[in-house]
Amino acid sequence: MTTQNNNQDQFLGRFKAEKTNVIVFLINGFQIKGVIEDFDESTVCLFSQEKQHLIYKHAISTFTIDDSE
Repeated sequence: MTTQNNNQDQFLGRFKAEKTNVIVFLINGFQIKGVIEDFDESTVCLFSQEKQHLIYKHAISTFTIDDSE
């Protein structure tokens, strides 16, 4: 479990530091595009369309870089 959290922290930390545009795929199929503002052990704060979204990690399926811009 520790390795998984370290991998998550590395990816999320890099996305946050570089202000990378990402697409967050949720387990219900919904997609949110935005920039990661912050994260902790159980949540990710995403800035998208002039709003902040607090997303629980257990609801996230995948992150990918948004190359559309």
